[in-house]
Amino acid sequence: MSFRKRGFRFSPVFLTLLGLLLSGVFGLGQRTRAATLWTGADTNFTQSASNLVDVLIPGAVSLDRAYSQWLFNPAAGDQGPGPDTPTDTLWAFGTLDNYDAYAYQTFDSFRDGDLSKLLVGNPMVVYLVNEDVYLSLTFSAWPKGGGFFAYTRSTPPTVGPAPSVTITNPANGAVFAAPANVIIGANAKVDSGAVTNVAFFANVTSVGTAQSAPFTVTAGNLATGQYALTAVATAEGVSTTSSVVNITVVTPVSITLSQPRMTNSQFAFDYTANPGLSYVVQNSSNLVNWSSLVTNISNSNSVPFTDSFIPGGARYYRVGRMPNP
Repeated sequence: MSFRKRGFRFSPVFLTLLGLLLSGVFGLGQRTRAATLWTGADTNFTQSASNLVDVLIPGAVSLDRAYSQWLFNPAAGDQGPGPDTPTDTLWAFGTLDNYDAYAYQTFDSFRDGDLSKLLVGNPMVVYLVNEDVYLSLTFSAWPKGGGFFAYTRSTPPTVGPAPSVTITNPANGAVFAAPANVIIGANAKVDSGAVTNVAFFANVTSVGTAQSAPFTVTAGNLATGQYALTAVATAEGVSTTSSVVNITVVTPVSITLSQPRMTNSQFAFDYTANPGLSYVVQNSSNLVNWSSLVTNISNSNSVPFTDSFIPGGARYYRVGRMPNP
């Protein structure tokens, strides 16, 4: 901890603590667990003005086409087509029964010439990377120069029990000091089989995935603002989205101390704070050995503190903001 001194005319000296604080080709040679194959009944999707997006896994994978461009995944935070979109997917030409024999690549890497001739009628396998899912997909329409696309794709095999998922950390309503590295944890389980992936989101932006328990990620360097956290658990190709946990990231104020005062034989002062953040008040008789007197979560912008008055002895106080949990 680093501290800034501030002196008062009264004998104690107050100290202020400043704030503490896969793109390209994908090979299968390093696989360590069985993937999920979507071998269920085929479904048809045709993009239209009223049905722009095909949702494969809620909150994690959906496919959309910009009118004259290529695919992107708005569920993973893609704002539109760009290098390596759609995020969380890799592609290969072939059939699902030989899924582990192909070299997978980004959809964007196919854009060389007339995509309509390359795509339409040619079976493909799509790998959903974070979910470890493979599915078959065959385009039936990809208008040259722009327009709505259409395809037939496979679905999960028999629909097994849906997993359950709950965010266990942080608590709803928690407040953090910016820039915040927030550890997000979830409890995910399924009655039969195993949860193979939990994807975490802050608002609509993916902040990471975990494939085995404990299911945790760190949302790094969050700026000041409001964040709605969700987790999407997948088991055997079936997904469930958690309830939302809302957190706030604030710009921490500088801690300043009021002039000391005596109130009913108590030594008192106030210090500035951010509501929702944690602070510690410490004192010392020699500026070397410090004792923590109280740690609290502020519920206001100005926090009062009182201590017993001892005549004839010098004591020193400091107030610090605790690190983010």
